Amino acid sequence: MRDIKYSIRFLFLLLIIVGCEDDDEYVAPNTFVDAAFTTTWGTAVDKDIDINNYGSFMDLSNGTTKHEWTIPEGTFFLKGPLPTKADSFESSIIEGAGMVSDERTVHVLFTKGDSLTPIKLHNEYEEYTEFVLPTGWDVETNSSIFDTLRTVQKGAAWVLDYTIMVDVYDTIVADMEIRTLGGNKIDFKTQEVIDVKFGDELIFEDLSRSNNTSRPTTTVWTIHTIEENEEDEENIINVNEEKTIDTLNFNKRIGKFEGRLISKRDRTETVQADEERYDIPVVFNVTALDEALEQSGDVFELADNTIEVPLSSKLIALTEDVSANFMVEVNGVARSVASVAQNPDNLDVLVLTLDTQLEGTDATNTVTVSYDGGSSTLQSVDERVLEAFSSVPVEVYVPILVNRVGTIQKVTEDDAILVSFDQELDPASITASADATMGFSAMVNGVAAIVSSVEADAADASTLRIMLGEELYRDDEITISYAGPGDIVSVGAGELVDFGPDAVVANEDNILGEVGMFENAIDTDWMNTGSNGTGAAEIVAAPTPDVVSGVAPSGNVLRLSAPDGNKPNTVTSGTFAFEAGVVYRVKFKRYLGSTTNTAFAKHYFGDQQVNDQWNDVDDELGTWQLVEFTFTAAASSNGTVRIQPVPAGISDVYYDDYTIQVDDNRP
Repeated sequence: MRDIKYSIRFLFLLLIIVGCEDDDEYVAPNTFVDAAFTTTWGTAVDKDIDINNYGSFMDLSNGTTKHEWTIPEGTFFLKGPLPTKADSFESSIIEGAGMVSDERTVHVLFTKGDSLTPIKLHNEYEEYTEFVLPTGWDVETNSSIFDTLRTVQKGAAWVLDYTIMVDVYDTIVADMEIRTLGGNKIDFKTQEVIDVKFGDELIFEDLSRSNNTSRPTTTVWTIHTIEENEEDEENIINVNEEKTIDTLNFNKRIGKFEGRLISKRDRTETVQADEERYDIPVVFNVTALDEALEQSGDVFELADNTIEVPLSSKLIALTEDVSANFMVEVNGVARSVASVAQNPDNLDVLVLTLDTQLEGTDATNTVTVSYDGGSSTLQSVDERVLEAFSSVPVEVYVPILVNRVGTIQKVTEDDAILVSFDQELDPASITASADATMGFSAMVNGVAAIVSSVEADAADASTLRIMLGEELYRDDEITISYAGPGDIVSVGAGELVDFGPDAVVANEDNILGEVGMFENAIDTDWMNTGSNGTGAAEIVAAPTPDVVSGVAPSGNVLRLSAPDGNKPNTVTSGTFAFEAGVVYRVKFKRYLGSTTNTAFAKHYFGDQQVNDQWNDVDDELGTWQLVEFTFTAAASSNGTVRIQPVPAGISDVYYDDYTIQVDDNRP
């Protein structure tokens, strides 16, 4: 039984608003007149229904002198009450009812698909009236859009004519068309067989969407084996898509096949699902290609020491060992083939592995591969057997030398030294080595150090992790060198190029990060929370020094100006964690302007104050200098960093590259 949602059920009243006439144009009598109607679809703007189903229409007006519902061809008035579920409603058609009814409530059966099926309401009143009904939805205001319907005076009557459009979905009638890639139609309905070569493509179009109002949403194409029982069929093509036109490729098997079209429409709240199957009345005869299956293209050895042999077509899966049918020769001397497999990403490529691998030096030798043609397993999908071939040249892979790149970095946490290269390293060459440290050497503060281990870095396959046999500190001068030979090679067997001695740079572990570079405008990373008088804080370009030194700023700098005893108060916008009992090292570049005559500036780390004194004999005006000091955090805190010049006098001081780090200098 069909689940019919369109019985008289609950007829939802459209939002009816009885309008008031303009007092200047019309004065209503005291009688009560209004216009209203409702339908099966309630206030819904779109009124959808499927064929051979019905909808109900009810006139709820008051004060009508005449009322009519008019229906078009292909629709019929039904006599109620109607069942909620029925296979057919034809037995309820009111015979001889015609196309017009003066009943207040009518049930209309739709038997013809048409997206614009008009149901017309005609009412006449003695007085003027109007009403409002929803005609859409405004997504911006999230509210309904309304339209006001007004009666029109014709003679002595006030007339309302309104047409309700119903979108009737027809039953799907499956039909199709087959074309060549050139666009020529194939008359498959009058011929018994369509001959195609393996790999040929044909265009299939679902015409079910264009020849009626059924509006399918999905098209399913299947090309399948011919079986006595349908459940035994095997699909060689199965396409399930929302598009109308598909290009089907006959590249799965050879043989005779049949096809099927299933055109579907999904169920909605108001329209039943529908589908129709169409068995294509022709046999597709797929035959093998005329050309031979043969070796085609250049043969290469890859970095992993395998040899790739390309063929002219894809192969079926290998079912037996065919290594004995292949031979690789180096200067005429055979090397046995250990295995033959298919490239999983390229089924038209064979992958050969030798018992004895080729070396880079073999690039100067004559290396060839041959196949004796003795295996029926090696065949294409369209059942062509691979032809024999002999003495096809093999391009030997020559390992690329591996160069060190970037900065050698020391990690503070575990003293690991990270050395990076321009290729991924073969981890097996490291783990299989009797001594992976071979060739590596190190110096710490001018003294030779023991290289205790060399491992692959877990996070980066192109990086080695080197450990020395002693504790290291941030201020140590460390160099690393390599002089081969060694066992470590790249994935492609490339050897490391000698390097060094190259300096190791300690990880700064700067708590402030980029904040200490002073590159952003004031009140971004650093806030001037208040100045006395003319005191100022600003991010500026570095001043030109009176005396050039070996210390130079790296970009913009922080300038703190405190003339006449006035001072700014400069604080980081963010906070930083300091742990009780931990020693911190503070480093920065400082420039004292020539007019500076104060003695120091105060630096705060949380609530802890440390003074930056500049009255030593080594402190000079007009030149950039490197300043360092340490402090031990008295208490754990998450606080700001603050810098404030000290009056009285004149202070014109510049800072750059401000670093705070856990102290890791050698005691």
